[in-house]
Amino acid sequence: MRQSEVSSLGEAIDAYLKAYRLKDRYQEAGIVVSWTELMGAPIARYTQRIFIKNKTLFVEISSAPLKNELLMSKNQIIKILNQNAGGNLVEEVIFL
Repeated sequence: MRQSEVSSLGEAIDAYLKAYRLKDRYQEAGIVVSWTELMGAPIARYTQRIFIKNKTLFVEISSAPLKNELLMSKNQIIKILNQNAGGNLVEEVIFL
């Protein structure tokens, strides 16, 4: 599909993601990539694996005390992640 008007690269990428219904997947990947930045290096050091499936974030943590502490902060983590993503992409967090 060719458009006659000129658009910025960001607008073109956004239109492409919408056209192929990839915007949510792109934003989910952004959450996974930004985990270290959002949660900090100490938490990221104990994070073994992280992925999103059906609006649920799965995080494998290698430290039991840290996992327990993160469980108590689950709602705050969801809020931080969704604010960063600019939408409601994460509804639940499960620590493995």
